[in-house]
Amino acid sequence: MSGLLIVLVLLSGCMYMTEGTKLPPITPRPASAFQPQIEHTVGDFSFTLEGGKMVTSNLAGEAINENILSSWKDRKYIRDHDSVDAGAFTGKADYNLTLSGSQYAESSIGMQILSGLTLFLIPYTVTENYDLQYRLTDVKTGQKYSGSIEESNKGYVELFLLFGAPFGIHNQQKMFERMGDHLYDQLYQQGAFQPSKSAAKP
Repeated sequence: MSGLLIVLVLLSGCMYMTEGTKLPPITPRPASAFQPQIEHTVGDFSFTLEGGKMVTSNLAGEAINENILSSWKDRKYIRDHDSVDAGAFTGKADYNLTLSGSQYAESSIGMQILSGLTLFLIPYTVTENYDLQYRLTDVKTGQKYSGSIEESNKGYVELFLLFGAPFGIHNQQKMFERMGDHLYDQLYQQGAFQPSKSAAKP
């Protein structure tokens, strides 16, 4: 789940998320025989929610990375992944991945307040907009690759959506899977994640 979704679900237990609206369907690439180890971090990334920040930008970025890279691991694109602090790559992984960009959540402040005062009997919506840029570096060769993703989805917060929360979480996971598939495809087409490319000097 995204950082925003985690907080809302914990606070209210009554949020339903849609699956995403911008990225087209994509056929995942086959599982790779070369499954590298990834270290990832959050660089120049901002998270904003109208009405006030609910989580830090760094925490929101880490949640996005975890979701996308977990989908890569499930697809057997990578062996595993580890989060590191900004500028603290260890050099032990095959690739270093850095997230930048933004996550902007649009919501009516007035409706948030009104919904809270009625204990979520009156619903409000949150539209999350993702504008993500990734920089990937081959640790052995120094070769750099880049990819970008734009996506948007909408969440509905209301007391009686309590039992719809599991379906919302499923939709959120499917959205991150699709985001991960698009990102991996972009990087793979540039030559990343291929043993022959990794072995060659840039």
